Amino acid sequence: MHNSSQTLDTSQEKTATSPTAWLAMISLFLGAACIQLVIMRYLNGEMAPQPFAAALEQLIRTEEAPAALKSLATFFTPHIISLTYSLHLAILLAGVLLILRVLMTLGALLMFVGFIVLWGFTYMGENSWFFEFLSPAFYALVLAVSNYNLTPNIQKPSDQASPHPTPYHQRLLGSIPAPDISFLSWCLWVIVVSSVLFAIFLMSRNGGTHILLASLLSSITIAALAILSKFLDRYRMALQTEQSNLLVGRWINLFTITIGVMLIFQVYEDSLLNWFTVEGYRGLVNSYVEYGNTPLWFRNALAWVAEHANIFMPIQRIFEVSAAICMVILVFRFPIVLLTSGLFAILSFTEFGVTNVWPPTPGKPPAWVFELLLTTLVSLTCGLYYFFDMLKHKSFRYCLLGSKIFDSISRFDKRLFFSLFFMLWIIVLSTPPTSKESDILALHLTFLSIVPLFYILLHIDRFRIENK
Repeated sequence: MHNSSQTLDTSQEKTATSPTAWLAMISLFLGAACIQLVIMRYLNGEMAPQPFAAALEQLIRTEEAPAALKSLATFFTPHIISLTYSLHLAILLAGVLLILRVLMTLGALLMFVGFIVLWGFTYMGENSWFFEFLSPAFYALVLAVSNYNLTPNIQKPSDQASPHPTPYHQRLLGSIPAPDISFLSWCLWVIVVSSVLFAIFLMSRNGGTHILLASLLSSITIAALAILSKFLDRYRMALQTEQSNLLVGRWINLFTITIGVMLIFQVYEDSLLNWFTVEGYRGLVNSYVEYGNTPLWFRNALAWVAEHANIFMPIQRIFEVSAAICMVILVFRFPIVLLTSGLFAILSFTEFGVTNVWPPTPGKPPAWVFELLLTTLVSLTCGLYYFFDMLKHKSFRYCLLGSKIFDSISRFDKRLFFSLFFMLWIIVLSTPPTSKESDILALHLTFLSIVPLFYILLHIDRFRIENK
């Protein structure tokens, strides 16, 4: 039996860290979100068929809801009991598999389907954010494809590369992400992180009348699964790091682009909601001061920001627009992604305990703690990856543009991409949104924006540094 102290491949020392450690961290965050969501919804009574049936009925009655969603809601209404329990069981199983890093592709696909269903059936509700379940679904989809792409590169650790294919049951366990971290050190880190999560869960007020129980169960379950995951490393395989470095970087880029597109949408929606006006911005910040569950010193700082809304509003707006563009076209990846992670962290902390209903209404359930925290953790992981990658090159050009993204795509294929984007852009431009709701209009404007940005992404790739 091989354990985690063995070499990764013939060119790596035994203390080397696999590049898949970055994807493993994202998998851990996604799994933690699944576990906490199921526990929270169970204790809140949201796993009962009746509340879910009421959400479907509201979706059917809403005129602005897409016809396809109404048809699905009508189809699932007679099967509401089996749908409710199957959905939450799938999300729970996805969380377990993602934290254990076992059958990760299956776990990520279960999470993707489960969160798409939740998004489709609840996003028209009053207590919902457009990306509350949509962002986790996209992250899970990217993770599923990346893990499937990387799995064939797993090989058994040995002094010489084996000509025999990796046994199927060992491929299902994935690779060893960090053999240089001992089991004891990992356990200590897990205890620290789970304690922080416990405090965050308490502050978020998730769990209703069972806040303490929900926080305890969530943090303890996540910690136990994370420790078991490290124990399973002794049965895992090692990764061919020479092949995987470039592949992991490409998937990190896709995570970054996904976050950038989300940020573009949010800039448009905030503008449509008048939150990027001085008075709108001041009112938004004051609502966090009044209804948030953050420490007093932080709320005092927010009150000071509200008083100087004429200064902070344009600064935040300019930064969000610039960050969104840079993340989509992948320039200044290291500083922009880390700075954006800092903004997401501040916003996540600010919104703890606040409802999604605008204006905030006492008695309404608070926002899900991971709705923005998950994006914060994913973007932080991407930013740290870019930081350590940049340290290897120590070049301003590399810091600005990074390595080539489409080096395997021919010039003809790039032109086909451009033609496709251009045709889609013309189609969307010629078809105005059927609803004036801020979400629909923001989605329309977002698509119109990302098409030329994707062309810029393809065009500037010729100036990036060659992958080695």
